[in-house]
Formats: sequence, C-alpha cells, structure tokens
Amino acid sequence: MIGPPVVTVLIDGRPVAAPAPALLVGGMVSAPIDPYARLIATRITIDDRRGSVTFERGAARVTINVPYLRDGRGRIPLGALARALGDSVRYDAAGHTLAIESPPVEPVATMTPYVAWTAPPGPLPTFTPEPQPTPRPTVTGIPQPRRTPILVTGGS
Repeated sequence: MIGPPVVTVLIDGRPVAAPAPALLVGGMVSAPIDPYARLIATRITIDDRRGSVTFERGAARVTINVPYLRDGRGRIPLGALARALGDSVRYDAAGHTLAIESPPVEPVATMTPYVAWTAPPGPLPTFTPEPQPTPRPTVTGIPQPRRTPILVTGGS
C-alpha cells in the first residue's frame, strides 16, 4: 500500500525539520501540531473537553476541531491555518512543497516621551542650606620654626 505523499514545508524560506512529516491527504496538507503550528502561531490553547485547538497570532484567532487524527497524533490543515492567521501560502504540486510566508512585521519604534508634569510659573524654592561662614584663625604668640631633624651622613 502506498501512503500519502510527504510534503516539504518551508516557513519564511526555511525548511521545517520534524519527527512526523506533513502529508498530502485528500488534496490538503495535513501536519502535526508540533512543531508546525508552534512556528506560525504565538499562542496555542487546547480544549480537551470540546476536542478543539485555538491558535492565535496578533489579532487573528482560529479554532479548529481536531478530527484529523492519524497515528494517535493531532493533525491540522496547515495551509488553512496559515491563511487564517494572515500568512500567504503557496503549494508546489510538482515538488510537493508548501511555502508559508509571514507578513512583514512592523519595526519596533520607540515611544515619544510623555511628560505629565510641567513646572509652575515663577521661581521654584530651592532646598540648599545656607552657607556657614568659616571662623577666622586667631593669631596667638610668635610662630616657631619647624624643628625637623635632618640626617647627615659622613661622606666625601
């Protein structure tokens, strides 16, 4: 028995290496959640009660029921998920390649400073202490010369 063809998945031009490959099943690329969905969604929430998985990236949010079970692993329609999250998807049937391109990310810009405080009009009080005058030295008596011994060595 011939199984479904294996599909090479490129995300932003880089091939995805995974232990379980993406497969072409019924005209749709089916892939395991891990690692494929982790590479295109920023948040993944699994609801075991309902049997659904919610994928989020930015403002886009997609919930998929996971009846796509193959070999006991949850599989998702990878191309449909990528399109729903805003990616562009191309499939090359001759090479069995699915190319997913993410939209360009806006560069992070620094915020303009927000100044909520403005100086009140007029001079501001300062909290500098008043300088204290240095007391003048008082002269008492006659100054004496310094008596430091000088060592004299014999030589010549």
